[in-house]
Amino acid sequence: MNTPPLRVLIAEDNEDLRDLLVTLVSAEPDLRCVGTANDVDSVIACTTEHKADVLVLDLELQGRSSIDVLRTVRSNGCKMTIVVFSGHAHPEMIRHTLAAGADAYVPKSGDFELLLDATRDKRATTGAAKATPAAGR
Repeated sequence: MNTPPLRVLIAEDNEDLRDLLVTLVSAEPDLRCVGTANDVDSVIACTTEHKADVLVLDLELQGRSSIDVLRTVRSNGCKMTIVVFSGHAHPEMIRHTLAAGADAYVPKSGDFELLLDATRDKRATTGAAKATPAAGR
């Protein structure tokens, strides 16, 4: 049976990194980038519009915390997997992010395989909240 690719929405305000993430996701046969956003309001609108399976979410978008996105998306009953991809690696921030509704937390350490693995994990754990090994949980 041929499984359709996971639909991935990328939310990142750094244009170069956003373009790189789109390229990385698009190069994977089991993933498909269905949209991008660069601010909190766009992400919230895109989660409804694009019907993605997975949201790769920068923790800070245009100076605002993406915790607002997590809470809004989860309160709307959205079941998509949310993978936070952030430069913040403080354990308390990771716990706070997971408690707000993220399914995984991947540090922006340059290990893009870790990000792709967390994105793919949707197939094995539909919505089960957990941290990546790098998140310390």
